[in-house]
Amino acid sequence: MKNIPNILSSARILLIPLFTWLALNGHGEWAAFVLVISGFTDMLDGYLARKYNWITQLGKVLDPMADKLTQISVYLILLSRMRWLWPLFSTMILKESIMIILGYGLMKRDIKIQGARWFGKVTTTVFYIAMAILLFFPNLAEIWQTSLVSVTLLCVVISAVMYLPEYVKYRRSEK
Repeated sequence: MKNIPNILSSARILLIPLFTWLALNGHGEWAAFVLVISGFTDMLDGYLARKYNWITQLGKVLDPMADKLTQISVYLILLSRMRWLWPLFSTMILKESIMIILGYGLMKRDIKIQGARWFGKVTTTVFYIAMAILLFFPNLAEIWQTSLVSVTLLCVVISAVMYLPEYVKYRRSEK
């Protein structure tokens, strides 16, 4: 039973190719639906892990990795449609890529991490909601598209700034 959250995180990674195929082949509503399922499994795996203490070191890496890979794939899909938002999306892609690299580095050094913080959870929730809206309503007015992406970017930047001291703390604990 302890592996159920890890299975759910793995399922989110496996949903990425389906999401990508749907989004690239003009099935935005279905892609949004897959993204909502992905978001639901993200919430469920976190809930189960905390409620039943099914927290594992693998899960502490697998869950955020599934988040980051999903986020990067969504950003790239939407970037292909909304090229005018490339500065915002590229900032988000850069941040998520750095988070993957830093998290992997901590894991390789066998540094035990505590898991997601509240600000990361808020950012992930905002991401799923905003991106599902953009996928489901591809003809949404440009002002609303820009607003949704801007709010998401703001959350991403605030989250990155708040995670930085956490990373420094982990690195110092290594010594």
